[in-house]
Amino acid sequence: MGQDVTVVAKPSSNPEFVRFEINRSLTGMGHERYRSLADITRDRPVDRLARRLLEHGGVDAVHVNSSMITVDLAGGSTGAGLQEVIEHLFRFYPDVPEADGRADAEREVQAEDAPVEQAPLTGDEEELLQAPEAAAATGSSEFDAPAEAPAEAPDPDRPDDPASP
Repeated sequence: MGQDVTVVAKPSSNPEFVRFEINRSLTGMGHERYRSLADITRDRPVDRLARRLLEHGGVDAVHVNSSMITVDLAGGSTGAGLQEVIEHLFRFYPDVPEADGRADAEREVQAEDAPVEQAPLTGDEEELLQAPEAAAATGSSEFDAPAEAPAEAPDPDRPDDPASP
């Protein structure tokens, strides 16, 4: 549950740094730098991301500027798994295991959306059209076009109109 973040890994000329661009701004126009877990004193989304990246391992520091995340890798680290950590920043629940090919949430939604049997409307159609509350129940309204089109009035500006006198 929650929306995944779209992450694009950007090339870096220095192999000790990995850069990621995401589809939302975490810091506005400001910069945030984290060199250790002790630097994280608040609980904003940018702080949560830095905490998760540092706890993942293989990370010496994290720098975030708006939607650009730069990770300083520890010696020998390749940055494997960091993109998934960023993608799941706003995921609040883990993936639901599938027992019979469908997730539990999918089964619940299908049960809720099952069609409900309804009894057909009874009564005179004229009576239904006259009472607005009955018309609302039938899905029609006083603004619907009448069943028969009225006869057209002659157009006095068109002498070739067959309906004109």
